[in-house]
Amino acid sequence: MTHRTQLLRKLCVLLLVLGVFPALVLGTLNWFMRSARKRAAADPAIYAAQSSPAIIALLGSPIAWGWPIRGQASSSNGSGSAELQIPLSGPLGKGVLIEHARQQAKQWRVCALEFHSATGLVVPMVNGSQSPCAAK
Repeated sequence: MTHRTQLLRKLCVLLLVLGVFPALVLGTLNWFMRSARKRAAADPAIYAAQSSPAIIALLGSPIAWGWPIRGQASSSNGSGSAELQIPLSGPLGKGVLIEHARQQAKQWRVCALEFHSATGLVVPMVNGSQSPCAAK
């Protein structure tokens, strides 16, 4: 291999590293920011499930939230919305919380919430037409 070919190869590797590494770092930071936004929107729903006698009867106690939280959450200037599917599990079973939430003045509110157990049972927890979000 000639000296020129070696230099060209090293330059290609350097450019690849300089292009790929920042993209990986930025992609990872973006993923963490989206995960944090989803978790903030999911917290009120998780607390509601952990406090619900019906959900405790189905899953047992303690109830743990799982990963990944699926769906979309967006916010800007303290306002936003989220449509999430939050995995839950306990000693007696598991299932998924389906949440619709809104953020106003940096505060997330659950607009609609229901639990879908792994056995197919659906437990409504917050009715969208009767939630604080319905009037807005």
